[in-house]
Amino acid sequence: MPLVVRRVRVQDLSLIEALEQDTLRSFPARKRWMETFRSLLERSLTEEPEGLLVADYDGRAIGAAIARVRGAHPVTGEEHGRLEALTVAPAWRSHGVKERLLKEAEAYLKSRGCRLMVTTLQSDAGAEGDLFKTSGFKVASWELERAL
Repeated sequence: MPLVVRRVRVQDLSLIEALEQDTLRSFPARKRWMETFRSLLERSLTEEPEGLLVADYDGRAIGAAIARVRGAHPVTGEEHGRLEALTVAPAWRSHGVKERLLKEAEAYLKSRGCRLMVTTLQSDAGAEGDLFKTSGFKVASWELERAL
């Protein structure tokens, strides 16, 4: 059975959380990310469930993307959407699943009138940043922080 990208189903939710939890094990500095991820899932289900995309292989969720329409960009004024999250099961990370989810998120946002897609990467993202660079993303701003 081929890989398909579809809308989320209720039975996918616990598996999507588990996939993100697996990813999080590689990033110990992201202490509160699961709380944020769960909040993103809940908001997406309530406000924009069609933007919660699932990569499905043989009836099983192996990845997910959360894409949300955000309206006029605060700097450019262009209609934009945000890729809030992108997660794939470890065994599927070298099979183009993230790339497929990214393309489907882009298509979804375009269909909703967005002319720009933005996302945020943590400084520890490593190779994940390469995916976005090869997909045409560019650094548009920097968010800097310093412990007080």
